[in-house]
Amino acid sequence: MKTSMTKVSVALALMALSGAAMAGIANTKHNLGSSTNAGNGGAGWNWTNATTEICVFCHTPHGADNSAAVPIWNRTLGTAGMYTTYSSLGTTTMDASSTGIGSVSLACLSCHDGTQAMDSQLNTPGGGNIGQLVGTTGGANTGANGWVEFQTMSDVSGEPIYLSTDLSNDHPISIQYAGELDNAAGAGQSRLGLDPDFNMAKVATVGNGQEVWYIETGVADNIKQKSDLPLYNRGMTDSLLPGEPLVECATCHDPHTQNTTFLRNALGNAGSATCLTCHVK
Repeated sequence: MKTSMTKVSVALALMALSGAAMAGIANTKHNLGSSTNAGNGGAGWNWTNATTEICVFCHTPHGADNSAAVPIWNRTLGTAGMYTTYSSLGTTTMDASSTGIGSVSLACLSCHDGTQAMDSQLNTPGGGNIGQLVGTTGGANTGANGWVEFQTMSDVSGEPIYLSTDLSNDHPISIQYAGELDNAAGAGQSRLGLDPDFNMAKVATVGNGQEVWYIETGVADNIKQKSDLPLYNRGMTDSLLPGEPLVECATCHDPHTQNTTFLRNALGNAGSATCLTCHVK
């Protein structure tokens, strides 16, 4: 009986966590299903009435793109060669090495570069089909109970969320973090030419034994928190980037948060808090 009650308790805890995660997305622009309009929270947003599901626009339990460095990704990733990056500008203030766009950044760009419909999925809800969700054609009705049947991110080309494949006017991604690595924490390596205008990156060992690099926000407690800014080790073999942790889209943004710009830092960017997490100015 005790064992059964333990199992029930664990199951309830998992359900609560799942519900909390969904609640975190439900009232944000990352909920592209018709449930986004609950309480009129999604009026005028880019969404489809073809499904009430929330997670399906990014994740699938079956048939995911296993080349994605993000969990069970339900979209087709682009390739590094598709993008023009900030490093193409040749600015003299950029003193870190960069590499082709990859890792979690490609997952973000699978919507935000505008090359494919935002409701194109590898596994559509309920049907197990590759394709695009089809909702009732309703045009650009953005009234109190209206909806927008979207095509691609380029439909909102006047908005900053449409990045296109030209990333030269966006913050650098897939770039070496220019600050010092905290070797005293038990891992990492030193580099020549470290930039003193960046804060030190810390390292933590997660449950699977992998090392995860991050920059602390708020209190310097040497404990990786959800609000800390993660760096990404893509197993680089490039001589310029030997195992270096890189800055990617998800360093600053967490798609599962409720703040307007999905910033990881709990303070958002008030007082440039997110910028100053990395940059010493």
